[in-house]
Amino acid sequence: MAYPPIDSQNSGTFLNTVTFPELTDLVDRNFKSVGGMVVPVARQLFITDNVGAGEGEMKLFQEYDTNTYARAKPQGVDAKKASFGIGYYVTVQQKRIGIESEITWEMRRYNKKAEVNAALYTLPTFCPQRVELDLTHVFTFASSTSYVDLDGNTVSTVGGDGLALASASHTLKFSTLTYSNRISGDPLFSKGALELAELLTTTDILSNFGEKRVMDFNTIVTGNNPTVVNAVKQFLRSTSDNTQNNSGVMNVNQDKYRHLILEQLATTATGAIDSTKKNWWFLAAVGAGLRGWQAYYVEWEAANLTPATSGNGTDVHKDIWYYNVRQSYNNCFLSGRGVIASLPTN
Repeated sequence: MAYPPIDSQNSGTFLNTVTFPELTDLVDRNFKSVGGMVVPVARQLFITDNVGAGEGEMKLFQEYDTNTYARAKPQGVDAKKASFGIGYYVTVQQKRIGIESEITWEMRRYNKKAEVNAALYTLPTFCPQRVELDLTHVFTFASSTSYVDLDGNTVSTVGGDGLALASASHTLKFSTLTYSNRISGDPLFSKGALELAELLTTTDILSNFGEKRVMDFNTIVTGNNPTVVNAVKQFLRSTSDNTQNNSGVMNVNQDKYRHLILEQLATTATGAIDSTKKNWWFLAAVGAGLRGWQAYYVEWEAANLTPATSGNGTDVHKDIWYYNVRQSYNNCFLSGRGVIASLPTN
């Protein structure tokens, strides 16, 4: 039998000794992975909600609201009645992802590289990497109402008010007022730009009745553009105000916020580089409770290897093992309240 030369550059989905002779031939090779995968961090920005079996494939999240202030109670007169309202809602439906490998008996038996075996057999990274991409794209497409993902499916990126995450005219359910969570002019990150974002946190966090609310803005979110990353780190870690030359002036922003870097922020829907978004940044209120952004990562099925390498996992006629990894999840956000965005294109 003729074999490809030892410097062949093979790729494929069917793992056998003919397609990939490098793993079983006489040559003693040292295989190295081409770089590392992105470390998943985006789930930190979402509230996790686990759905058990038998609880349906859809989940509904809905706001409720009351007015804020007690009113005068004159003698002998009924007290004013408190207002209560059911606000906007979003419905999220599970989607299932997966990938698989077909591996012959010969490849399992004669493969000499345990680390390559582990990568081929357990498929450990595929689902977490896709979840990270999808959650990151909530921010990547913050100015859009939808996008077409790498599977060709249309993904909605609107909150309960039907508007994109970042909008200057978010509506309220029981008031004609609107609020903005997008900084006017989309400035690059700087002390002045951050203060504009902080100003919005004091003026544009409103209840559905149009009354002031407060949220705990504690995280700056950026992509991996070194210029932006270094600017944020210098701003937060300097002991003095890094915008002037007097070292005796205290940096009031030192360690004020956590900095979270989304490696795939500046990407297209398929994960390719999109340099037009490399300077985007966000100020976010992260955490469960009333003071956090109401965004949810809903998991119906954790990443798992299925079926096992027996029964339906084996073709007993061809001696092929099928390794399959699956996961069911989705994500949503109720409103833009809790995220302030600046989306500069320069």
